Amino acid sequence: MDKQLLATATVGKTHGVEGFLRINSLSGEYDHLMKLDSAILETKDGKQVAVSVEDVKVHSSQILFRFKGYESPEKARFLSGSVMYITRDKAPRLKKGEYYVADLIGLDMIYDGETVGKVEYLSDGAQGLYLNVRLPSGEIRIVPNIPSFVSRPDLEKGCITLLMKELLD
Repeated sequence: MDKQLLATATVGKTHGVEGFLRINSLSGEYDHLMKLDSAILETKDGKQVAVSVEDVKVHSSQILFRFKGYESPEKARFLSGSVMYITRDKAPRLKKGEYYVADLIGLDMIYDGETVGKVEYLSDGAQGLYLNVRLPSGEIRIVPNIPSFVSRPDLEKGCITLLMKELLD
């Protein structure tokens, strides 16, 4: 996926008979979602679908979207389970010290001043987000993205510091 696109929500089940879908924010913030006019959805089978937002409404504590061309539950069901990506200019503004999770991909992992790997992709785990680090040997090691194992990322330098080298053994 393009680095200018950010995963912002997941698309849940259909709601009602007009093709509305439940939208679940990945960040817990919803204001930016209410203003969207378009997005890219990555479906469960890996296809990317450009969608235009036709209608947004709030029902109970849920935000519901209807996309143009998907105005029935039967058509909308195809999009259920997708991940919603938006451009950075439509994402919530970052506060000082915050970063987008997508920006961790591609960072060099540093230990004792040396590059020991590169963050290739991210995965969710029981303790939170895991960094999947490719070693120079080509092997992948999983490093929890928590302060006792890694530093805060230095996005300007393009790196994150590993605090416990044993995690790569």
